Amino acid sequence: MFKVKSISLLACLIASPFFASAQSNIDSQEAFLSSLNDHIPLWQEEFAVPGVAVAIFENGEIIHKETYGYADVKNKVKVTDKTGFNIGSISKTVAAWGVMKLVEEGKISLDDPAENYLTRWHLPESKYDINGVTIRRLLSHTAGLSLSGYPGWSPSDTLPSIEESLSGKNNGPSGVELIMEPGTQWKYSGGGYTLLQLIVEEVTGEKFEDYMEREVVDPLGMSSSSYTIDHEILKASSHEHDRFGDIYPFELFTAKAAAGFHTTLEDFVKFGYANLKASEADGILEPSTMDLMKQPVPASNGIYGLGYFVDSVEVNGSKVALVGHGGANDGWRALFQFNDKTKDGLIVMTNSGNGGNLWELIRSNWLGWKYDQEMDYRKSMLSVLLKHVKKEKASQLISRYKALKSKSDEYTTNENTLNSIGYVLLEMNRTKEAIDIFKLNAEEYPNDWNLFDSLGEAYMLNGNSRKAIKFYSKSIKLNPHNTHGANMLAKLRN
Repeated sequence: MFKVKSISLLACLIASPFFASAQSNIDSQEAFLSSLNDHIPLWQEEFAVPGVAVAIFENGEIIHKETYGYADVKNKVKVTDKTGFNIGSISKTVAAWGVMKLVEEGKISLDDPAENYLTRWHLPESKYDINGVTIRRLLSHTAGLSLSGYPGWSPSDTLPSIEESLSGKNNGPSGVELIMEPGTQWKYSGGGYTLLQLIVEEVTGEKFEDYMEREVVDPLGMSSSSYTIDHEILKASSHEHDRFGDIYPFELFTAKAAAGFHTTLEDFVKFGYANLKASEADGILEPSTMDLMKQPVPASNGIYGLGYFVDSVEVNGSKVALVGHGGANDGWRALFQFNDKTKDGLIVMTNSGNGGNLWELIRSNWLGWKYDQEMDYRKSMLSVLLKHVKKEKASQLISRYKALKSKSDEYTTNENTLNSIGYVLLEMNRTKEAIDIFKLNAEEYPNDWNLFDSLGEAYMLNGNSRKAIKFYSKSIKLNPHNTHGANMLAKLRN
């Protein structure tokens, strides 16, 4: 598995008799940050992530605030701390501050039914108790609602209203519905946060984004951040990039509370400070409110509070709670995570759909240095291969796959790795090459029915009915319940 690169150097520094304790800590920190600066550009190249912004807090203070790479590769525009990034679902954490501000002011009660505040839209009838959908449960994803996440809209689209989005006009996913008994289990629902967005508007009588700007964003001094994507925000924004490293069309969201916050490293560091230091949140939220938000609710199985994930990490035989949120929209990946007890934290923002691999590596290095232990993390082989799909033939991709597979301590792979590559090739109409990829995958995982189903599909698309029948039959033999394969086989035989 991946080992933190700076550990051996740090261990030497710490163990050296020539360093006093304080000096050793300073030097180990410098060695870690130097190592991080060396490795991030290498990881960017490996995963086709053009731009990255990173901040690290130690004891409540910034020890590292750096940007890497490009916001605009073609025009060589570098990322700076003033470059804009969409932070995906971290938008929920910021939105939760706005909701809790209304709770503190007595305008909303955490345990009131959401229906108490709704006039413009109502939850569809359900066999479950609609009155159990409370503000607290919406904030903690325990309200039993559907719709986990949202695709965005292009700037040329006319965005639907909040009510239309909740009813199902949301670019793909169905509407928001009550699909399980509220308060019984955790189920992530971006739709629940869109409902909260509507409630904020109902209670305040103003647009959600205007309320958030006045009550949370502006008081924190986040002058270049907004839920409103206007000309100024777009002018400062990075391009977003897909998993191949190509520019992805800019996305807009009706579901702003769930996915639509745009910010900069310079600004989001201020939000980080407000989470680590109660004094920085003066006039916005009380310390007791912030403590409540970071405590996991019972039905979440210990993983989610009110707008915050709680990640339990094993460190030197004991558990450490890291609080925060991740964000993933098409073309963007971000992470915000901190230890509330020690006041240490990490912010990573990237302009790539592959950016999750990068923040995982940065996080592993940070934790390894912070707690002086090796953190096991293997890189995604699929993400590395995707970077090369457009430029390399299947034979080259297979050679690359085999070389990476030999490094099992550094890269992770499974039956979905080659299968995913095969389907990307099918989408590119490179059917014969896809067949080569699917064949190798079926050889490596001979008991996986789905891989033979994929191989049958590729042969069918290539016009080879005989082999399509052969591999669909093999798939059904391995899994008699493969109805898709059975249907395709029936069509081929007619």
